[in-house]
Order: sequence, then C-alpha cells, then structure tokens
Amino acid sequence: MVKPSVSIEIGSHRGASLQLISAHSDSVHAFDLVRHEDLSHERFPNVRFHIGDSHELLPKLLEHLSTEGTNVDFVFVDGDHTASGVRRDVEDLLSAECVEKTTILVHDTLNWSVRAGLEEIDYGALDKVHFVDLDFVTGKVMREGPSMGELWSGLGLIVTGWDLGPESHWPQAYSAADAYTAFGDVLAGEDPTLRPGHVQLLKLQRQLTDSLNLVRVMEDSLSWRVTAPARAVSGFARRLSSRRG
Repeated sequence: MVKPSVSIEIGSHRGASLQLISAHSDSVHAFDLVRHEDLSHERFPNVRFHIGDSHELLPKLLEHLSTEGTNVDFVFVDGDHTASGVRRDVEDLLSAECVEKTTILVHDTLNWSVRAGLEEIDYGALDKVHFVDLDFVTGKVMREGPSMGELWSGLGLIVTGWDLGPESHWPQAYSAADAYTAFGDVLAGEDPTLRPGHVQLLKLQRQLTDSLNLVRVMEDSLSWRVTAPARAVSGFARRLSSRRG
C-alpha cells in the first residue's frame, strides 16, 4: 500500500524480510553487522548494504538523505535488541528530516529488552508522529525449546506525516507487555525475579551503565594509572602463590 521509493531495513540476517521489502521498493538501504552469504547482489540488485554498527552508519545515511531532500517511505527495525540499542535506532529515525512521511515497523516489540527501549521514547514530543501502536501485531510466549518462557515476536507500528483522518487516535488499551507481565508473574510463582518486566529490566540496565561509567572514570584517573605497576606485581604474586599451593 505504501509503495515505497526508498526503504530502510535495520537487521537483515539471511534476507527473509529484505526479500519482501526489496520486491516492493525502488531502492533499499540494509544495515547489519555482517553480510550473510545469502545476501548476494544477484538476489538483491536494488539494495545497498551498509555493513557495521547501525548506530554509527544510520545517522550518516539519514543526514545524507535529508540533505538531498529524499524521503524515507518505509523502515523495518530488527537490529540491536538491547533497550538502549533499539531506542537509539528509532530515535535516530524519528529525529531525521528525511523521515517526515514514513511507515516504521519494529520487530520483537514483546521482547522485554526491546520493549523497555521503545517505552522510553517520548513519541508525543514529536509533532510529525501521528500514530504509535507497539502491539500492532501481538507477540508470543515461547512454550518450549531453548527460548522457553521468553517473549518474542510482535510488530510495532509508528507512522510519521501521514494524514490518518480526524478519527485516528493512539490505541487506549492494556499493552501486551503488561498482560504478559501478569502472565509471567503467575508462571514465576513466589519468585518474581524469574519474570522481570521491561521496567525492571530497564532499571537494571541503567544501573549497569552507571557502574561501567564509574569504572571508566576510575581507570582514566591519574591515581589508577600510577598504581598500575603495583597492582600488576600484586596479581603476579597471587598467581605464583596459588601455583605453589
């Protein structure tokens, strides 16, 4: 329905979704950390592959497209699944001038980590965002296999610029994440740590980030560098003592 001229996919893997996107787009920019052998030029003649970290490469492309006045019509986000990673990808997209009239689909919106990042975005602060439904297609709880008990799949829909009519509104309903949090609490029984929700996960990730930043500050300090030889000697002595023991 969108009939995109320019599309973007973040996270291509072996090209299953990319094959559908490229078939309906004039041109596609695909981002991934590595280029799978299945992503051949013969299979995807209208796709330009950007191999590397999307957090570094995507803003550069968006700036280039904005400068030349090109609008991005469709985006599929399925790359970095950390809370901070997916949030950065989506915020980079929404802040770009070339994402003015765009349909954005985000995959795995029921996953705790992905959901935590998406819930942190202030969509209402952007006038061009006309519609957001993070449960446009509901995900699922895995019942068996290596991912048993985990939440995956789901599609979120974010629309910028499109005139959706006077009766359009953001869905006012319990989110699938809230519903599955309650379901997970039942499965966890008396131990709530077995089923943390996206809010708890986001809090833990922030604490981890703060701790890592503190470690970096300590390592960059003069006292840490000055005492490095003493710590090295002490560590060698402990290892030598343990071997003798």
